[in-house]
Amino acid sequence: MTKKLAKSAISQKRVLDAAARIFRDFGYAGTTMRAIADEADLKAGSIYYHYKSKDELISAVLDIGIHAVIDTVQNALKALPEDASGRQRIETAIHAHLSAIIDIGDYTLATRRVFGQVPEAIRAKNMRLRNSYGSMWQDILVEAQKRGEFRADANITLARLFILGALNWTVEWFKPGGRTIDDVAREFSSVVVDGLLDKQAGEISGSAQPPSGPRVRAI
Repeated sequence: MTKKLAKSAISQKRVLDAAARIFRDFGYAGTTMRAIADEADLKAGSIYYHYKSKDELISAVLDIGIHAVIDTVQNALKALPEDASGRQRIETAIHAHLSAIIDIGDYTLATRRVFGQVPEAIRAKNMRLRNSYGSMWQDILVEAQKRGEFRADANITLARLFILGALNWTVEWFKPGGRTIDDVAREFSSVVVDGLLDKQAGEISGSAQPPSGPRVRAI
């Protein structure tokens, strides 16, 4: 049986959801506590019961966004067998990441709009979470490269930055009713993983031959 949220928790979620929408639309400087209260359909003073300032609110919005992604990806990876390949781990992480950012779209878009505008202390606090998440991806990619699944000359750090940047941009163009998250994740995984695969290892295992022409080294 699902436990019902307390009235105060429901009110807090209304404030956070409203804040994410207002920050998304008006940025950090253009957002006021009164505007958030109006969006949440609460009295202006009621919002201060949960959050004392705009800085507290934007910090919470940023943290919810990154925690949702971290938790979703970690749980998806934990469900894989211990002997899962690097390709399986990356495909799973890509799908989980996309699912999370689309599910909390207002928070994702708010983060994209205001991250460079918020006070340095708030940005630094959230950046520590982002760096931790980036390290998770780095470990997956490095481990696959060490096992010989990916090209030895592939720049793993650059690959990680490309993957996360492209994934996060998806929220800007993804529209319900078009391609599904499953479709997008599968196509994205193909582009990313096939570009990292060790082609010589693929030839040995009987996979398709690489295209002819000079080989371009990764940056």
